[in-house]
Amino acid sequence: MHGLEDLSLKEREACIELKKRVSNDITNESLKNDVNLYLRFLRARDFNLDVAEAMLRNHIAWRVANQIDTIRTSYEPEEVVIKYLPLQRIGFDKEGSPVRYFDFGNTDIKGILKSCKTNAAVKSVVWMFEEDVAIMKKKSEELGKNIQQWIYILDFDNYSFAKATHKPTAEALIQLFMTYEANYPERLKTAYIINASVYFTLIFAIIKPLLSGNTIQKIVIYGKDGWKEDLVKAIDVDVLPAFLGGTKTDPDGNPKCHNTIKHGVTVPKEYYMTKNTHRLKGLPGVKKLTVSRKSKMAIELTVVEAGSVIEWEFETENKDIGFALFFKESACNKTEGTELIPKQRIDTNFQSETGMFLCEKPGVYILIFDNSYSWIYQKEIYVKVEVVRAKDRKGSKAQLKLV
Repeated sequence: MHGLEDLSLKEREACIELKKRVSNDITNESLKNDVNLYLRFLRARDFNLDVAEAMLRNHIAWRVANQIDTIRTSYEPEEVVIKYLPLQRIGFDKEGSPVRYFDFGNTDIKGILKSCKTNAAVKSVVWMFEEDVAIMKKKSEELGKNIQQWIYILDFDNYSFAKATHKPTAEALIQLFMTYEANYPERLKTAYIINASVYFTLIFAIIKPLLSGNTIQKIVIYGKDGWKEDLVKAIDVDVLPAFLGGTKTDPDGNPKCHNTIKHGVTVPKEYYMTKNTHRLKGLPGVKKLTVSRKSKMAIELTVVEAGSVIEWEFETENKDIGFALFFKESACNKTEGTELIPKQRIDTNFQSETGMFLCEKPGVYILIFDNSYSWIYQKEIYVKVEVVRAKDRKGSKAQLKLV
């Protein structure tokens, strides 16, 4: 592995051992031989090899499941996110680390979430992360030094109580930060929170428990004053726009740099999703489930042939539902089983949720519909499930067992 010569003996030995443990599961050759990958995950877990290995294995599985290795070329980010999420790379700091400015306080996150699914919005931000990873690799080659971290400037000017208490926004941020913490450890150099008010503390109280101690130590929070002086210590003034303490302006002298800096604006309503006219309700082969509040329901599918594919489609009559997939060797096994797809809350108000899973071995596969988080509402769900056999790929309807 290149780069080991710059590490201490302890770090070198740990990186070599971690690579030995997991490299056979990494299909991306450049990633497999990147010492920084192993070092970042080791540092994130204080060089506890076993814990770092578990974290890295989860990351490898996440990359495969979400096609992260090819996301920059194979995935098209949501248009509404690219246009209306003002999370923009504005340049590099004095050491070559990329800097992004996020006009958080003026962002119409509510409008964005009305215009695309939360999962799609989060994946579009992950696409940005991967863009910056590629930029850091290129910058490292240009400057002849190892650049592995980025800087964020998050501006909470005009952040309101309504935005701070908007539940879908909080849920989307939770999903994003959980994804970030699990898969981009030790990437953050500094996060400058500027123009923070009491409303910032409301949302930060929700996000802070998700962050590691290392991440929290790199967050610097300012009110209205003091941050410009610190920004110019890290970032050249000709890189920073004038409203952030630099010298950069528009040709007409506008300090906001509207020609080059993206600011938060309201998302036009024509981007909002409309209800899908295709509804599962009433179609052949569709079953109705009623999941009471504070409870969950399962569908068990017995798969007899390895290589079979489970295909599902479901929608809720209203609101969202938690969904997960588990596996156990046989129905006699009374345990919950092994989690294959972690639980995620899915909103099908605008379109049904479809998915598929390749069964590597025979056994009992369990689709979980979880409403345990809801204290008020029961959920009506319409579900269609099939098992496509490996031999003939002809739709063989699974025998459903409601639990």
